Amino acid sequence: MRGMTTYTKPCPMADTPTTITPAARSFRHTVRREPGARAVLEVEVDADRFARQADRVFERHNQKAHIPGFRPGKASRAMYERQYGSGHLWAEAAEDLIDETYREIVRSEDLVPIDEPSVDLVGDLEPGKPLRYTATVIVRPDVVLGDYGAHGASVTPKPPTEAEIDATIERMRESHAELRTVERGAVAGDIVTVDIDVTIDGRQLPPFARNAHVEAGRESSIEGLGEAFVGVKAGDAKAVDLVFPEESTDETLRGKTGTFSIRPSQVSEKVIPPLDDDFAKTVGVASLDQLRTAVKNELVHAAFHEARDAAADAAMEHAAATANVEVPPILVDDEVEHMLADLRSRVREQGLTFEQFLLQARKTEDEVKREWRPAAERRAKAMLVLDAIAKKEGIAVSSNELAAQVAMTPLAQQDPRAMRDPALLASLARSIRNRKTIDRLIGLESPEAEAAAIRAAGGEPPAHLQAEGTPEEPKIVVPERTDATPEGREAIRAMLEKK
Repeated sequence: MRGMTTYTKPCPMADTPTTITPAARSFRHTVRREPGARAVLEVEVDADRFARQADRVFERHNQKAHIPGFRPGKASRAMYERQYGSGHLWAEAAEDLIDETYREIVRSEDLVPIDEPSVDLVGDLEPGKPLRYTATVIVRPDVVLGDYGAHGASVTPKPPTEAEIDATIERMRESHAELRTVERGAVAGDIVTVDIDVTIDGRQLPPFARNAHVEAGRESSIEGLGEAFVGVKAGDAKAVDLVFPEESTDETLRGKTGTFSIRPSQVSEKVIPPLDDDFAKTVGVASLDQLRTAVKNELVHAAFHEARDAAADAAMEHAAATANVEVPPILVDDEVEHMLADLRSRVREQGLTFEQFLLQARKTEDEVKREWRPAAERRAKAMLVLDAIAKKEGIAVSSNELAAQVAMTPLAQQDPRAMRDPALLASLARSIRNRKTIDRLIGLESPEAEAAAIRAAGGEPPAHLQAEGTPEEPKIVVPERTDATPEGREAIRAMLEKK
C-alpha cells in the first residue's frame, strides 16, 4: 500500500448501489464495480481516528528521536514537530489506516483481489479533517453459471480388442529383441548404424546424423530415406538425392533437394524372442495367459484415462461455453506467462536455449504471446468457471487429502521445509479441489465409480480402489539383466517410441 499518489480534485460518488459501513466503525465506504472486473472503493475515515493513529505514529518515532535536552521518548509532540516536522506523521498514519480499512472492506464485501490496489488520496492530510481515499483493484469477477451438468459426457473406456493385445505383446517382444551383427547387406527391419551428411546446391549442411541407429525400410518424414538403407553393407558409401518435406521445421530446407551421403558402420538383425512362457517370465509374469491378462489390464487403464480426459474436456468446454464471466486481462496475462514458462522448460529439456528456439521458429517472444493469447483467455475463463462450480457444489479439500498430495510431491523428498510454504500448499489444495470438481462433473466422484468404469472395460482396478483383501493386479516388470546388448536395446526402444 506504500507509494500512494495524491491529488486534490475530489472523486465523484458512485451512482450504482453501494455498501456503507456503520458509523460505529469510524469510517464509511462505498464500492463501485466497473468494467474489467475493477472495484473502486471510496473511503472516508473519521478525523478522530485519523488523529489517534497520528498520535501512535508519533509515539513510535519519538522513541528513536534525538532531540537535544531530552531522552528518547520524552520529548513533547510540539518539540518533536519543531525538530522533524509533522507531515511524515500524518502521511504514515494515512498509510496505516488505508491498509487497515482496505483489508476490512475486502473481508466485509467478500472481494477477492487478484492484484495490488492503486490508491489515491483525496484532499490534503490535515489535523482535524477526515482521511479520504479511493482504492481501485482488480477482483475475481462474478461468474454466472449455466447448466454445467448438462454436458452429456461420460467415462466409458473402450475394451481392448484381441488384435490390440496381440500388437502390444509384439511391441514388447520387439523391445526385448537382441541385435546381432551381420556381414550381409541390410534388409527391411535390420538396424543400421550410420553417419549421414547432406549437401544442398553444393553447400554442406551441419552433420545430419552421427553413429545413429536407423531401421532399414522404415518410413521417414523424408520420403525414400528409409528405403535408402536397404542393401547397404558396413563400410559402404552411398549417395542418394532426396527432397525435404514442405512441412520441415527449417524453412530454408522446405521442398529443397539434398544429396544424402550415407556411410554405414554396422548392420544388425533383430533377433526377437519366441512367444512362450519363458518370454512371459522375462517381463515379470509366470505364463503367456498371465501376460495377456496383464497387457489387457494395462490397455484398459490407458483407455480409462483417455476416456476420463475426453469427458473432462467436454464437460469443461460445456461449462465455460454456458457461463457468463468477464475475464480480467491480468488473468490472461498470467496464463500467457505460465504457458511461456512451460515452453521454456520443454525447450531446455531438448538441450536448446529459448533464444535458439525462437530463431528456429522465426518468431519473437511477443509474437508467441500474441498467438497464445486466445488460448490463454479460454484457460483463464475455464479456471474461473471451475472455481465457481467448486464453490457452488461445496467441494473442499481435507487436511488428510492435502497431506497425501504433499507426500507424493518430489519436492517434499528433496526439501521438506519447502512444503511448509503457504502459497505452495494453497496451490496444491486448489489443484486437488479442481480435480475433485471435474470428477464430480463426469461422474467419478467416488473410488467405486472409477473401479466400476475400469471393470466395465474388462480390467481390474488398481489396488487402492479394490476391496480389502483383493489380490493386487499382476505387473509387467522389465528385468534388470537380459542377453541383449544395452546399446542395441536402447536403439530399438528409441525407434519404437517414434512410432
